[in-house]
Amino acid sequence: MKVVENDKVISGMLGDELKRCQEMIAGLQRSLADLPKGILSERKKRYKEKVYSYYSLKYRDGQKVVNKHVPNNEALALSKKLDQRRKLEKEMSVYKKRINYLSRVLKAGKA
Repeated sequence: MKVVENDKVISGMLGDELKRCQEMIAGLQRSLADLPKGILSERKKRYKEKVYSYYSLKYRDGQKVVNKHVPNNEALALSKKLDQRRKLEKEMSVYKKRINYLSRVLKAGKA
């Protein structure tokens, strides 16, 4: 872009914003490493006219899909952690789009 080529201040601001976004993604990735991944599902089984329900965490480990039993008293806390993970992943995708855009603008300014 011609504005980026001609104005060093704007170029510097865009570079700083790019660096800030990259730092935010690194921080979000560290936060995501501590949170569980997958989907919490409630499964129901019928046995002698009675319906039993239990929770399981479904996630992928390489090529395998793993179903892990979750005790009923831990299901609510796990659900909150999974919601937090989804929010962080959504925020991370916004920063990735911004990084992509800023990279293209700064490359166009140099060309």
